[in-house]
Amino acid sequence: MLKLDIPPKYKAAAVQAAPVFLDLDASVDKACALIREAASHGAKLIALPEVFLAGGPYWAWHLPMGRGGAFSAELFRNAVEVPGPVVAMLGQAAREAQAYVVIGVNEREGKTLYNTLLYFSPGGELLGKHRKFRPTGPEKLVWGDGDGSTHEVYDTAVGKLGGLICGEHTMSLPAYTLAAMGEQVHVAAWLGFTLADRSLAEICSRYHAIAHNSYVLCSQLVVGQDVLDRLGLTREQQPVNAWTAIIEAGSGKLLTEPLGWDEEGIVYAEIDLGAAIPKYFIHESTGHYWPKPFSVVFDDRPKAPVRRMTAFPGTSADEEARDQRD
Repeated sequence: MLKLDIPPKYKAAAVQAAPVFLDLDASVDKACALIREAASHGAKLIALPEVFLAGGPYWAWHLPMGRGGAFSAELFRNAVEVPGPVVAMLGQAAREAQAYVVIGVNEREGKTLYNTLLYFSPGGELLGKHRKFRPTGPEKLVWGDGDGSTHEVYDTAVGKLGGLICGEHTMSLPAYTLAAMGEQVHVAAWLGFTLADRSLAEICSRYHAIAHNSYVLCSQLVVGQDVLDRLGLTREQQPVNAWTAIIEAGSGKLLTEPLGWDEEGIVYAEIDLGAAIPKYFIHESTGHYWPKPFSVVFDDRPKAPVRRMTAFPGTSADEEARDQRD
């Protein structure tokens, strides 16, 4: 078949819910239940919010570092190793749902935590992960920085799939590079509050849909009462400003009305990648609407604190390799 092969229309789901704060086992159970619920409504792509396993570091925004350290340690103990048993459980949930699943987790590697999105196929395989490039504000006290090695678009049966986490949507270049890699469907995963009001998640997510011709599944946490109780906060100190919706590529039109700002639930909408094509001719900024004086250099190499050099002193690894071959 010579003409462009457009994936069929399908139903997508975006989840707005609260995890069980700092309880990994209970949050995994809730995530799997939400995946099953979305699948029962026919969803073939299911997006869950930022760090749904098992909550965000709200203490970094409200408590002195000395007091917050105990909560950071608890988060460390309730974080997810990739690969690991939690990843296997999520993969099983995706396989049973026969759906692509994207979910935010606190990822633990070595002695560091990362804010990470995991991508699963309908077969249950982990397609990959994205680590947030740079934690926002005081979150730097809790999470480490990601690098370009986890910034990717996945070629799937539901379209070319990518995503960003929370404040990354205010960074122009991560979004632009996803567009340049051909992204068609975007997961915008958000924490359960914003610095201003709920309009931040809405504005940034709708802008991504307009500027980059991608359908956007915006999925945001709800801040549960368990967060306030554990941290000794009031609702005035930590408001809930969740905004979850599915947005049309190119136009920014809402395909489903968002839930209430503190309401848990799932929104659904039909994704039709073919319907996005007419929008390409208006502002395809990585192709015919690309302003030629500007280009982006993207370093996708993994960054490591140590590189082992096996060469003898005064020689390069390449020279040693040539010596061994000779």
